[in-house]
Amino acid sequence: MKNNLIKSLFNKNIKQHLSSTNDWQLKNNLIYSELKEGLLKGFSINSSGYSALSFQICSFVFPLYIPKDYLGLSFGNFLKSPKKTEWWEYDENQLDQIGIALANIINQSEKEFLAKINNASDFYHYYKKDKKNTIRFFEAVSYSAAYAKLEVGDEELKSFLSFLKKQEEMKLDWVKKIYINTEKLIQGNRKDIFDDWESETRKALKLNN
Repeated sequence: MKNNLIKSLFNKNIKQHLSSTNDWQLKNNLIYSELKEGLLKGFSINSSGYSALSFQICSFVFPLYIPKDYLGLSFGNFLKSPKKTEWWEYDENQLDQIGIALANIINQSEKEFLAKINNASDFYHYYKKDKKNTIRFFEAVSYSAAYAKLEVGDEELKSFLSFLKKQEEMKLDWVKKIYINTEKLIQGNRKDIFDDWESETRKALKLNN
């Protein structure tokens, strides 16, 4: 679904039904509110590559203090349509119904998911049980513990390095880069490093606020 259709649907059919006091805004395919505590939280509307009128909507939390040049949706959930599928259909004859259905599922997801993660400490405690699922999960969990200045911060970073050494992917450039970044956090000024990374990530994602 094209961005102009997403914009029209959001402004005319969704926004007025949102229950949150958050000042939701739309940028391209992202619905998000104020960026704070190092986190970007919101909803991503992703168009189908096969149908111009089919789309998915995913609620997500994205730590900006982890250096990235793309928006990852690993920490999120696809929101199901009234038909109980991940795919929604844009129908210009049913815009009011679609808008209300989307607003309802957004309100529910915000209450049951997004409202539980308001800072790096919340992120750490929410996802720490899943940290060994993938390298990306462990990266986000350990960095969040360090960013939040939790007592377990050093332990989590060192544990992450040990985890990386045992992975077959360690030979890959992107994994080596994560290893080097983690060593920097252990040895350097974390606040300065995280500030630089957050600035770089915001710039890459073209997020100005």
